[in-house]
Amino acid sequence: GHGTHCAGITAGTGAPDMVHVGVAPQAQLVGVKVLDSGGSGSFSTVMAGMEWTVDKKHVFNIRAASMSLGGPGAIEWTSSEEESVNRMGNRMMAEGIALFIAAGNNAVSAQIGTPGSAEDVITVGALDKSGSIAVYSSQGPTEEGRIKPNIAFIGSNVNAPDYNTGTGYVSLSGTSMATPGAAGLAALMYQANPDMSPFDVRNIMQETAIYRPCHYDFANEPCAEDLIPKNRQNNVYGHGETRAPESVAEAANYVFGLDMGMNISLQYEPTMDDKVHVGPGEGIDYSLTGDPVEVQWRTWDMRDTWMDLVEHDMGEEEVTITHTMLVDRLNELPDVEIEGNHTILLRSIRGPNASANMVTHIHVMGSEPLIDVEGGSGQGMVAALSFVVLLLAGVIGLLMFILYRNSTLDSNHRIGDFSAKVQDSSSHDANLLDTFQTKLNNSQTGSVADYASMTVAELKDVLKSKGLPFSGRKAELIERLTNEK
Repeated sequence: GHGTHCAGITAGTGAPDMVHVGVAPQAQLVGVKVLDSGGSGSFSTVMAGMEWTVDKKHVFNIRAASMSLGGPGAIEWTSSEEESVNRMGNRMMAEGIALFIAAGNNAVSAQIGTPGSAEDVITVGALDKSGSIAVYSSQGPTEEGRIKPNIAFIGSNVNAPDYNTGTGYVSLSGTSMATPGAAGLAALMYQANPDMSPFDVRNIMQETAIYRPCHYDFANEPCAEDLIPKNRQNNVYGHGETRAPESVAEAANYVFGLDMGMNISLQYEPTMDDKVHVGPGEGIDYSLTGDPVEVQWRTWDMRDTWMDLVEHDMGEEEVTITHTMLVDRLNELPDVEIEGNHTILLRSIRGPNASANMVTHIHVMGSEPLIDVEGGSGQGMVAALSFVVLLLAGVIGLLMFILYRNSTLDSNHRIGDFSAKVQDSSSHDANLLDTFQTKLNNSQTGSVADYASMTVAELKDVLKSKGLPFSGRKAELIERLTNEK
């Protein structure tokens, strides 16, 4: 029940009535169980779970982790196991995983235990709905004298999924509820800017937080940190109340300014598993608005970087990420299974500004590319292959006929006569094709000129009505219509 509630706070969809939606409802979750059903366990098991997360970070593209657990601060003074867990927490941050850990619910000073006392991790205190520190939230300093927590997040009376009910929700309170909320915010920040490190995430959250002195709203007696000029952290609130909009905006503006006038939208409805499935010869189509100069894309893997989509020309209203592009890119990332679930991001760029990142969860089918078409339909590939086969058969038949007609000529005349007949046949063939194309165009409802004056969306509607593939650039759509038999 505890894990279900925490998972729902991070990434719950809010189903069925969409009221209690998680902080990052499109985030993908990986469950790592280290405690029993009663909430008890050992530090060795916790350590094993943390090590597993680091080992599998590239398999599942893990960028943030939430740990709503911890041992009492007093044990830390005597336990070498706890010191090892703290070191592992620091290692997770260094390995590229933003680690959020609950401060604890002991309600007094110097009670932040392991692994929340680790130096680099993001330790989370709990706020009530008024923005004041919750009465139960543990306070620093740590046994080593560090000021903790780092930030404070809403943790009181949080509605999230109720275990084993299917559609039920329950309200719970604790730093256990605050921590997955902060981790969900990190997921949104990574969506805005996947190039950030866990330390970037921590620093942005701290810098954009609303500072609260220890005695804010009469929650505590004044503390020594209140006397420090321009102080930014204390042992009650950390750096203060975390602000989600400001944190995401700062992450988005880390390299580019955010231009909401540019937008990228997916042209497909996701399947039942909330993913776009793409196989050999297929692609994923996106619509563009705002006249971007460049379009870039990348995978969610932390080792990947943004790449220019060279297939995009300025002024085009669509772009396509093909199966071949995906396979080629994933092949460059070590130890990545190409077939299976992945996440890709796209962004539009114009000058110093960029659009919000478009995130798509995909399922790649097949690790070897076939002949790709610039569009999402594999039908275009089948039609193209059929046409090529028929054309080759026609050419072979023509050559065999010419050879047969020339078989009675002597060797001195065969070469010249053969060349002349090929030229004559080619000319005759071209005339036949011109005549056929004229008849074909006359039999259709629109001419090439008519199609050229239509928008991409209108062309796609015509193609759909004719049962033809409707993915690709405008020139390809027009060609497909004019070549229709």
